[in-house]
Amino acid sequence: MADAVLNLIGLARKAGLVDSGDAAVRRSIGRGRARLVILAGDAARGTREVFGRLARDAGIPLVLYGTRESLGMILGKPIRSVVAVADDNFARGIVKAIERGEVNGKWDVGSGKWY
Repeated sequence: MADAVLNLIGLARKAGLVDSGDAAVRRSIGRGRARLVILAGDAARGTREVFGRLARDAGIPLVLYGTRESLGMILGKPIRSVVAVADDNFARGIVKAIERGEVNGKWDVGSGKWY
């Protein structure tokens, strides 16, 4: 399943529907563009807390997936801790692919907790 998730992120990137990096994802959330936030499993605790809070406050689903290196690689960038997907269909597809496979964790917007 890991390949399916990364492939969907890569396709969304090619379609111009991905924002990556701290500042770009903050803008995407703030402007209402983000439909899904993906945090690398090895993102710093502070990064997870900040983006967990931002996503929760905006009502955006957040998943913990992959590594900073794997997210950066699929995006053709240096390491990336956080990625926003700006399309409902890609967001749903990524979440479903993660739910079918192994996942590092998922942020529950309602409770504000990782599970």
